Amino acid sequence: MTLNTILRFSRATTPEEMFTGQWQSRATRLDDYKPYLDQRWQEGCTNAWKLWEEIKEQCYSRG
Repeated sequence: MTLNTILRFSRATTPEEMFTGQWQSRATRLDDYKPYLDQRWQEGCTNAWKLWEEIKEQCYSRG
């Protein structure tokens, strides 16, 4: 990581502040699952592996 990235992360008061910049609005394969992932996160499921398993069951494919 560059010094600017480390400084930005260290100054962030929320996780959302860490993920801004040139890649923020880029389309990804997860776009269709973001509403579901956001809902599950709000419900308290913050385990990335568990969320991955759940979207895999919904036919998510990385490739």
